[in-house]
Amino acid sequence: MRWMIAGVGALALGPLTQFAIADEYKPVRPSPAAAAPAAPAANWSGFQTGAFGGNSSLAQNFAEPGAKLCPGTPIIAIPSSPDCPETPFHFNGHPSSFTAGGFLGYRVQFGVLVVGVEGDAAWKNAKTSLTQMDTTELGVKETFAGSLEQGWDGSLRGRVGVLLAPWLLAYGTGGGAIGNVSGAFGFDAQGPSPVPTPTPTRTLVPPPSVSGAGSWSETRVGYTAGGGLEAALGAGLKARFEYRFTDFGHISHDVPLTSMNCTGGCTSGTNARIDTNASFQTFRLGLGIDF
Repeated sequence: MRWMIAGVGALALGPLTQFAIADEYKPVRPSPAAAAPAAPAANWSGFQTGAFGGNSSLAQNFAEPGAKLCPGTPIIAIPSSPDCPETPFHFNGHPSSFTAGGFLGYRVQFGVLVVGVEGDAAWKNAKTSLTQMDTTELGVKETFAGSLEQGWDGSLRGRVGVLLAPWLLAYGTGGGAIGNVSGAFGFDAQGPSPVPTPTPTRTLVPPPSVSGAGSWSETRVGYTAGGGLEAALGAGLKARFEYRFTDFGHISHDVPLTSMNCTGGCTSGTNARIDTNASFQTFRLGLGIDF
């Protein structure tokens, strides 16, 4: 009987022994590694200031009606023109200038939408000019000189943008613009030498002439509109590329003309009317910092 009891005990202890061995050699599973922290998203809300540089291409139109001189028959021995036609004087220019300046703005992010307001000030200097000499069919020698120049400019604009990626903003901008526009005009005309008076002394009368010159410099108000891309570089730095069109509208100025030696009879203009248009396109690269 003893051997039967011992056998039954061995059978009962066998499974327990296997469980103990299995538990002793159970493999240890490593705990899952902690996920790496996500990179912080770019902040598009708050104040920003920065600087930019680029190129401005100016469109400048200049036209002058009114400057003329037509000597009459009492002065010279040729028929006077009943209409006293004018020599046209006008020019168009598209000079380019380096431009540089700074900006300051504030914006707020609403999801993928970023809205704000921004002001800037910039320097540039581009001039268009023309000197023209002509001799009319009546023998009048004319000299025209004109110039148009644009200097500093600034703007106050709204901005609306959409995030193409957490770090990349595409935006449009528009608002009011202010800038300096200056110009000058000069005119000089001299008729042909007159026929001597039929007297024994043959007195010579000076030829008729007309001349005048003027310049101006003024601050103009207009509009500006454009758009660009802005990219977050990290540490609060953002780079931008921007295009803008700015227009200061139609500009007119008067330049008085003075006639001389027209006692014998001549027709001349008394005022030169200058009509101009000033606008420009700008491509800018800028770097801003949030604060």
